Amino acid sequence: MYVQGNLLAENQTLIHRKLAVPAAGGGLRVVYMDPTPLPFSQLAGDDLVDTADLCRIFSCSARTVYRWTAEASLARSFKVGREFLFTKAEILRWYAANAPRPGRPPLQGR
Repeated sequence: MYVQGNLLAENQTLIHRKLAVPAAGGGLRVVYMDPTPLPFSQLAGDDLVDTADLCRIFSCSARTVYRWTAEASLARSFKVGREFLFTKAEILRWYAANAPRPGRPPLQGR
């Protein structure tokens, strides 16, 4: 994980706030709440972040994010079509549990 600085909560990556609402034919669809993006640090805990946002925050590929969800280490909140949505609170919880620590040997199988 290549997050600038030690705390993910201080990250300044611009994110459009999203909302999952019922779609006309059933299921859910994603709606942008604000026309201007906010820094990740200013989002509320229940605000939604999509896969593309996580790719920008962690400087990784979408495949890496999908692997994190497949390994069940990062739990998604919603799946809208092909898109995974995560809450900010879940991302912070996951990062706190999985962030590399100084002096910690690498875990096998990662």
